[in-house]
Amino acid sequence: MKKVIVFLFAIGWFAISPLCAQIVVNQSDMPSSGDTLRVSVTNIVPAGYANTAMDTTWNFAALEASTQKVDTFVSVTSTPVLYWFFFLPAGANLAAPRSDIPIPGLPITEGFTFFKKSSSSFNDLGYAYTIQGVPLPAKYDNPDKLYQFPMTPGLTWSSVASFAISIPGIGSYSTQRVRSSEVDGWGDLTTPYGTFPTLRVKSTLAIHDSIYIDTLGMGFPLNRNITEYKWLAKGKGIPVLQIDEEGPLVTATYRDFYRMSGLPLNVSLGPDTTVLSGTTLTLHATVTGGTPPYQIIWSTLDTGSTITVTVQETQTFSVLVMDAVQNIGAAQKVVTVTYPVILEDHSNNQFQVYPNPAQGQVRFTLPDKTSTAMMQVLNSQGKVALTRQVYPAAGEVTTDFSYLPDGIYFIRVLTKNRVYSAKIQIVR
Repeated sequence: MKKVIVFLFAIGWFAISPLCAQIVVNQSDMPSSGDTLRVSVTNIVPAGYANTAMDTTWNFAALEASTQKVDTFVSVTSTPVLYWFFFLPAGANLAAPRSDIPIPGLPITEGFTFFKKSSSSFNDLGYAYTIQGVPLPAKYDNPDKLYQFPMTPGLTWSSVASFAISIPGIGSYSTQRVRSSEVDGWGDLTTPYGTFPTLRVKSTLAIHDSIYIDTLGMGFPLNRNITEYKWLAKGKGIPVLQIDEEGPLVTATYRDFYRMSGLPLNVSLGPDTTVLSGTTLTLHATVTGGTPPYQIIWSTLDTGSTITVTVQETQTFSVLVMDAVQNIGAAQKVVTVTYPVILEDHSNNQFQVYPNPAQGQVRFTLPDKTSTAMMQVLNSQGKVALTRQVYPAAGEVTTDFSYLPDGIYFIRVLTKNRVYSAKIQIVR
């Protein structure tokens, strides 16, 4: 009778607790060619996501999607033939389409990330794009090792991956990724997609990116430190839940059913504009779509959605925006500087001002044979900085501008016959 009770108890235990067994993750649990895996994304993540243990329970059933996307995987031979020469020798046997690019605003096509899936590991080999018909491969010198197999609790691994690419006439981009990973727990995970036995992988990722844009004549270094928490289940291809922590920004991405259409990230600075020299204006970056919160950096190296600038000369302002799931958008605005009509330079060969630029002493000649004239000096905003009676000697006047601040000025001389004007720059 005792044997029957023990047998029935054992049957009942296995029947009610199939999710409590520790699993082993290997290459068969990674994505395969033809997979289309829908995920939801949110930046509202319950506290306690970093907690872990062996044989534990994580409950994230309250997650609510703010946007969705589909991760698609294809064979390497489905990508452009020219990509094969770079990635097939490296062992690539899987690819995923991608549309984002580190230097935004480029007319790219046929973007792909390449992976190598083997019995020992799952690696990111880099990516490639076609820009204006020219293939641009960006293969890591060493793979970024995402997972090591067979994956069991306590397993650790690390990798260092980098590349540098140049885009003629546009700019350059380089990156280095230092990854350290550990399987730091196992147990049951619940999300809006279901409940699964999982292994939990914690990865720390140090990224140094450098973007240089030729048209701006400047670069944008970006150092990032990310902690990734991934819950992997059998046969799901990608993590059933991944939480990324970057400073105060926390984002959850999880396998899910269809719930909504994702909106692309768009950035606008409004139309180009024309202002008077010396005008102070506020530029505002309008961001729509994507997944907030957003990280914003301007070509002035300011951050935040608005900047206030005083414009002395024609200038192009640029802004770069990255959302919570690392989509990138950009926009530009050209601010053209003009001067008041009365300050337009109508000088001709008859009215000579020298030296120009000047440091202090300035001379000018008047075609009129006059013994007296009225001189006005106006700044770049059209305000009169000086009014003085001058007495030309043999048609020539010498005056001292050394007390004027550096900048652009306009000299206007009124004689009884006409008005002469010229532009001069004071530089010390």
